[in-house]
Amino acid sequence: MNRYLRASSTIEYDPMCDKEKPQRISFEDVSAAAFRIQSEIVKTPCVKSHMSTTFGMEIYLKNDFLQHTGSFKERGARNALLLLNKETKARGVISASLGNHSQALSFHANNLNIPATVVMPNVAPIMKIQKCRSYGANVIIHGHDMKEAKYHAMSLAKERGLTYINGYDHPHIMSGQGTVGLEIVEQVPDVDAVLVPVGAEACSPGSPPPSSISSRMCSSM
Repeated sequence: MNRYLRASSTIEYDPMCDKEKPQRISFEDVSAAAFRIQSEIVKTPCVKSHMSTTFGMEIYLKNDFLQHTGSFKERGARNALLLLNKETKARGVISASLGNHSQALSFHANNLNIPATVVMPNVAPIMKIQKCRSYGANVIIHGHDMKEAKYHAMSLAKERGLTYINGYDHPHIMSGQGTVGLEIVEQVPDVDAVLVPVGAEACSPGSPPPSSISSRMCSSM
């Protein structure tokens, strides 16, 4: 408990994630993100699953694990980085993550020549830590869990003049992740329902809503 009290005293204000002033994400935001990131993001296939016969319906799988770093997180990371101004890009960005967001941010920051620092708790998988380093990021191992890592990253952001990019509650991140939904409705016409595995909910805002009881279903992977 004491370590949480110590950490909470260092947390800094995140203007992109203010619960008192929530930001709306529109269809136009997601559409603009799709155009913005299209040159470096894989338009992954949505393939029909063998489970379709078992369950008596058409089931498709959106294979976003085919992105370079293995997850949909690249969509939001690239969108957020591209929306930074010139001065902010030059100073660099920072974030905290157990792995997928850190990898995505590190990879695309390197691609865009933006200095990136990622803070990862000591429980982060060593393979993902090594991947972030291979993408040129400054990796800092700090904290027992994500809460401590995030507080440390936000403190460093203020201290070093870096821009903190939240991997979850950030409108530019969520707009980018939502481009998965645009691809699904294009690849599976008349889709009835979309199943989205929800952890921190960053992928869910852009997913198309169900229109009826499902006979054509797509699951985002």
